[in-house]
Amino acid sequence: MMKILAVILFLGIMLSSCGNKADSERLNDSAFTTTAESSAVDSDSMEVDESSQVGDESGIQGDSSEDDMKWRLFEDTYKETDSGRAAENYAHNKDIKIEGFVKYGQENPPVCDLMLGENRFAGVGCEVIAAYNYLTYEGFEPDMAKLAYDFEKNALIAADGSLGSNPRKISGLFKAMGVGYKRFYKADEAQAAVEEGKPVIVSFHIGLNIFSGIHTVFAVKEEGRLYVYNCYNSAADKTEVESIYQLMNKNSLFIVGYTEDDGQMR
Repeated sequence: MMKILAVILFLGIMLSSCGNKADSERLNDSAFTTTAESSAVDSDSMEVDESSQVGDESGIQGDSSEDDMKWRLFEDTYKETDSGRAAENYAHNKDIKIEGFVKYGQENPPVCDLMLGENRFAGVGCEVIAAYNYLTYEGFEPDMAKLAYDFEKNALIAADGSLGSNPRKISGLFKAMGVGYKRFYKADEAQAAVEEGKPVIVSFHIGLNIFSGIHTVFAVKEEGRLYVYNCYNSAADKTEVESIYQLMNKNSLFIVGYTEDDGQMR
């Protein structure tokens, strides 16, 4: 039974990304843009503070060997003589300078012009950006071009990259890098972590079924205010929200999240 549910869940991810739309039609990885811009970050029009209004996949999702796969890091796999799409993308991406946090939406330059698979980051890069921001927060000074190469080699849902990356495989990256983390599957846990002052990666369907679009973001409290980086595609800067529940809206389905483990220090 669990195997059947896992197959259904995987197919849901594959069919739900908006990365298979033309660039001109893309909202972002999750189809979250229009609702986010118009309402999800408008605290005056939102009353989504109760966790009971936000769904999750906890009934069908648990730790799996796929989540904890051995992640092959850039330093262990890349050679200057490499050919192929990932190497070509790295050659392109390394000339696009990304420094510090990516707080703005992925449709904005310079991050929008990075490549993942056969696609621009503007439509499929949110998982890479979320991991990059988390690692930056933890003081790792990640290289975005190398990180994109890693995701292309380890985490693409579809071979051409049009469906973005599997957020559950971010744990493999953290393990390979020796980054302490706690993984969770409920919005309640994400909210509890940010209330404790911890950073989080949050990945969610923007609908209440596994066939709706996906978005993955980095969020952290700063001076008592909760900010989401790359909250939606055209965001000019980090976006303030009242809670993780407001970020997701009451019509969202939580997929997976990450935060610091109890012993981790920045």
